[in-house]
Amino acid sequence: SIVQPGSSWNSFRILSEGMGMVPVRSKLEASSAFKQAMALEATLPFMEAAVTGLCASYPPGCVMALCAAVRHRWLQLPKEEQRSLLLTLRQLRYLEASMPALVAGALSVGSGPVLGAAGLERKQVEAAFGQGVATLLVELQQFVAIERTLRSSGDLSPGKVDLAMSLFTAQQSQSRSTESLIVFLANKAAELRLFSMRGAQAQKERVHRAMLGTDVYAALANLLGLGRIKDELEDAAFEILHPEERQELRELLGGPEGEALVNSAVRELQKALENGKRLKDLSALRVSGRAKSAYSTWKKMKQKKLCFEEVLDRAAIRVILDAPTAERAEELCFEVRGILAELWSIRARQKDYINNPKPNGYRSLHLVAERHGQPFEVQIRTEEMHRQAEYGSCGHWEYKAGGSVAMSKAAEGAGAEIFAGLDVDGDGRINKLELQRALQQVGVEASLEEVSDMMEVFDSDGDGTVDFGEFWKALV
Repeated sequence: SIVQPGSSWNSFRILSEGMGMVPVRSKLEASSAFKQAMALEATLPFMEAAVTGLCASYPPGCVMALCAAVRHRWLQLPKEEQRSLLLTLRQLRYLEASMPALVAGALSVGSGPVLGAAGLERKQVEAAFGQGVATLLVELQQFVAIERTLRSSGDLSPGKVDLAMSLFTAQQSQSRSTESLIVFLANKAAELRLFSMRGAQAQKERVHRAMLGTDVYAALANLLGLGRIKDELEDAAFEILHPEERQELRELLGGPEGEALVNSAVRELQKALENGKRLKDLSALRVSGRAKSAYSTWKKMKQKKLCFEEVLDRAAIRVILDAPTAERAEELCFEVRGILAELWSIRARQKDYINNPKPNGYRSLHLVAERHGQPFEVQIRTEEMHRQAEYGSCGHWEYKAGGSVAMSKAAEGAGAEIFAGLDVDGDGRINKLELQRALQQVGVEASLEEVSDMMEVFDSDGDGTVDFGEFWKALV
């Protein structure tokens, strides 16, 4: 039975029933506790100690509830999956997730079922952790069903990638928030990282998981603006597929030293802009920076046939600003460029996508600056330009009203391919036995009687079978 979190959980539920509580960012982890918990031979007390340190800024009752969820899930997981608990919670903690999201993240770690006959009853979860956690677990189970359908349908074609994006975003748009999808992606990042740490898996399985990580989950993370999760997915996939190239590029990029140089440059630029008397009417200013990841560096080198020294944006700084009017905000972008030219040397290579937008509508100023011999790519844009670049019409995915990715022709073709795989006898219709087999592929065990009841839902014309039109309607 589920481990009870104790009476102090009730006081937390009053504070955060609406999932609105976000704690102040604190030191996320004690490195010694984290390393001990991540050891393969680690025991549950080490895991609980690491989780307690990770969430030290939350009220004690909240931490007790989270530890109760961790204890319960730890006992359900095979040994090789137990470390995913800490990896998932670390991702969510970096995002300052609410405690219900952390609890749901812990309870949903691993390949085993969370709710249902082989897991917990929803009433048990509601009694122990509240309705918010139970709702998140239901939504997470729906994302898992989509994932299992993809994994059971063979190779990941471009059409299946499109279909996956459409299904995940359509499911997310039906939820109250993006919180369940964020928890799901944190789980996938932890799962892929742990998979990358193991050896001796079949090559086909390694490739399939890595492609899911980069082509689907990292793309979803990018869509939601989850840069840390996107990077984790891409780096884990890179480690699986190209371990030697990854290690070489990490050494060339400088590791922690490279990050320190970027952070120093960001502080210098931020100070110069805040003291700039020319930036009148400025209502918002954000300066951020990062060393280019090994994966994105490798990808650019492959796509543009460059050697490492020719990659000028090995480190990047982004300036995002706002002003009372769009016109004034655009003017400020060019004034920031002027201040930057006085601070550091600017290379001739500059791209004005504000006055000359890309065909997809993308707008921003791009230039390469040099500081102490270190080149940086600098992007300067307004808040509206940034919003459009990340989520709007110039983003990578076309949105429908309501926030789901539009279904492409390739996605429809992939749906037909999946249907053909379920239609074992190839007669163009799915019968009860075939539907039962399909349910098993997505982790749902159902008797023939239960399948008959479900057929009534899918079978709109009442002929006892499901054709592709009925299947597609149920799928999307």
